[in-house]
Amino acid sequence: MFICGASESVGTGTMAPMSGSISRDRGSVLPPGWQTRLPERRRFQEFAVLEPGGRGRNGPVLVGRLGKERWVLKSSDLAGAANEIIASVVGRSLGLLVPPAMAVDKGGDLWAASMHVFGLQHHPRVGFNDRNPFRFGPDGPADIPNYWPQVALGKLLGDHDRKGGNWGIDQYGQRWDFDFSLSENAHLFIGPDAPDWNHYRREFFREGIEGMQARGISPSALEGFLIPYRALAQSDPEKLYGWTSEVGDLGGLFMGQRPLGPALIEAARANRQAMREALEDLGLD
Repeated sequence: MFICGASESVGTGTMAPMSGSISRDRGSVLPPGWQTRLPERRRFQEFAVLEPGGRGRNGPVLVGRLGKERWVLKSSDLAGAANEIIASVVGRSLGLLVPPAMAVDKGGDLWAASMHVFGLQHHPRVGFNDRNPFRFGPDGPADIPNYWPQVALGKLLGDHDRKGGNWGIDQYGQRWDFDFSLSENAHLFIGPDAPDWNHYRREFFREGIEGMQARGISPSALEGFLIPYRALAQSDPEKLYGWTSEVGDLGGLFMGQRPLGPALIEAARANRQAMREALEDLGLD
């Protein structure tokens, strides 16, 4: 089973297996082991050589050194820092190029940090938010073969625009999603396996597919759109998130102060079952 992953070259993309192997790119602009770097909680004082890093969604950001690494630090809160960590772990597990993230205590405030990715440049052909697919007819834009799986992935992750301008292409032609967020959908990936949650999951998945069907995309486009949905229905939660199994709640950071690793695996099992039921309801299994 496969789900669309990071762009291997401008305008195209790779498919990363949902059986659990995190994507290995042709070259890396981050240190070895970044794909499975576990989230943690550090103190602001541990970062050195702080420099202005431009402006983020919530104000100015800083770039600081932690050992030999550079990290982007931004003002946040409990929910924001948790979201960024969950997004980083989920994104990397699904094969996206998303940098590692952590929470940072700064006095009485909580900041979020993500590993700095060097030398990124924008390219309009992989900016999935800047196209209206129906401007190109029911098949969507012909110059991006994996366009519809990427659209579906954005819908599943609750990030329909794939984070607007917060992406870039590295020197190897691969697309990175940085300052990545799951928006309102972060809870889907750590919410418990419980009846009310599972009802919401099933309805969310089904409505996402029905909404696209109602817009009149072609059968071939719909098949592309369904790739991440079907991949999720056949996924292996333990292999996807097993590398996070030892991650705790990082000081009460996550919903219900639950350990992150076990919560991700439990939620992934529930998501898999809910997706199977949604596809069956629609006659698409």
